[in-house]
Amino acid sequence: MAGEEILSDILASLPFMDADFKSRSIDAVSQLAAARGPLLKFALPFGGEAWLVTDHALSSSFLADRRLSKASPLQDQSAPGTHRLYRHLLVTDPPEHTRLRRQLRHALAYWTSARIEALARDIIARRLAILDRDETHFDLVAHVAMPAALEIACTIVGIPLDDMAKIHAWNDRLTRSDLDGTDQAAEIADEIEAYLTGLAGKKADHAGDGAWAALRRAASRGDLDRREAMALAYLLLSAGYETTGHLLSSAVWLLAGDRETWRTVAADDDAAVRAIEECLRFNPSLELSTPRYVREDFEMAGMTLRKGDMVFIALGAANRDPSIFRAGSLFECPRAGLAQHLSFGRGPHICPGAGIARVASRTIVQDLARRFPDLSVSADHRLEWIPGLVMRGLRSLPVRTDSE
Repeated sequence: MAGEEILSDILASLPFMDADFKSRSIDAVSQLAAARGPLLKFALPFGGEAWLVTDHALSSSFLADRRLSKASPLQDQSAPGTHRLYRHLLVTDPPEHTRLRRQLRHALAYWTSARIEALARDIIARRLAILDRDETHFDLVAHVAMPAALEIACTIVGIPLDDMAKIHAWNDRLTRSDLDGTDQAAEIADEIEAYLTGLAGKKADHAGDGAWAALRRAASRGDLDRREAMALAYLLLSAGYETTGHLLSSAVWLLAGDRETWRTVAADDDAAVRAIEECLRFNPSLELSTPRYVREDFEMAGMTLRKGDMVFIALGAANRDPSIFRAGSLFECPRAGLAQHLSFGRGPHICPGAGIARVASRTIVQDLARRFPDLSVSADHRLEWIPGLVMRGLRSLPVRTDSE
């Protein structure tokens, strides 16, 4: 018992895998930061511990701090370990990260804002057409947000839409293995790798506007190797799909709660852009950053970080820091200073798909607001957030499109 008391005094109790805690986790981290300071340790869900950076100033600094690495300095990077499919931008540092990022930017060059907007508009129109003409109640997550986000990701990468179900199944298996503590990552990666290899074989001429074709062309020129190209294609599929889907459902939940705001979004393009930014600030799809590792011992905020220590940035809490955002714990449209939110990161690892997510989400939410001016979240629904350390998304969002 005494040992437990000592542990709880040293390590913050942040059970992100608990559904009840997840519903209030951003506020809980913010409150803990106010009590303990901007840098604290917490227990990881499956063992071990990590540092958590919680205020805006320190978070912004750490996101670009070269004393932190995306790969552990205590691990031999040449040794067998992480599956090659997962060796992409999220686990590399400059200059390798810079080289991979440049090739990913080239692969996405076709997808201008105008093309993303047209694609999103077409997808939401077809998604809504699937709903029964007289249907006034549906789950926005299952029927609109996640399928639309998946179709956008698959189209951008160049995945046949008939194979969307496969991509969803792989991501779902990865999510479930995270929740129950099993390790299926390598097995699933082998299946995805085999699928992408087969897809490349069907399109041997490397034609097409999809990012997978562009990445294969880069590999044929020697700018990437085949495994790097495949890992980048998978990153676009997995990260882009889930984060955009969670942003869409979160935005509808937040914006449709106020009838005046919902109708302003429908009528005013600039207001819609600002509204999506406030949704990103208040409820980011990544509650915590992906992990970083301390390269060498250093002091910060009165704490000593040791070589090899794991560090997470609490993006959700930093986005509500009252020293940066007035009444940051409240959702407000309109709001000033939104350019300072950290939902897409900052520095060399800023999200390469941020522009795609912004345009696609704004287009779909605005089209929903125009099509359903009376849309509202079902009054008796209790929000349930999917447990998890990094991602933040609603499990479901039952909505009604008629006025109550």
